[in-house]
Amino acid sequence: MRNLLIALIVAFVGCSTSAPQMGASTELKGNIKKAGKPIGDVLLTLQPMGDGHVVPLTVAVDGTFKGEVVPGKYAYYIGKSASKASEQAIKQVDAKYYEGNMSRTVMVESGKDLVITLD
Repeated sequence: MRNLLIALIVAFVGCSTSAPQMGASTELKGNIKKAGKPIGDVLLTLQPMGDGHVVPLTVAVDGTFKGEVVPGKYAYYIGKSASKASEQAIKQVDAKYYEGNMSRTVMVESGKDLVITLD
C-alpha cells in the first residue's frame, strides 16, 4: 500500500502541466555602438541569466533594436542577421562578441532603453 501511495504521488507530481512562471514581458528599445558609431545589420541575442527566454533582436542599419523581453539580467552575443549587408557589418564586431559570456551582461529594466557599447 505504501509503495502504491508513493507511486501515485510521483506520478501526480511528474505529470504536472504547469509551466514555470516568468515575469511579464516589456517592450525593449536600444542601440549598439562601437567607438561612438552605430553597429547595424547584425543580430543581437539576449540569453537570460534568470527568468526569461532567449531573445533574438534584429539590429537596424542605424544600430537600433526593439522587441519584447522579460526584465532581468542577460548575457549577450552578436551574430549575422538575415540582411544581405550583415556579412560586411559583422566584420566590425570583435570575435569575442560572437559567443555569450557570463561575465559580459546587461540589465534590462522596464521603461529604460538599453545601450550596448562594444570596445
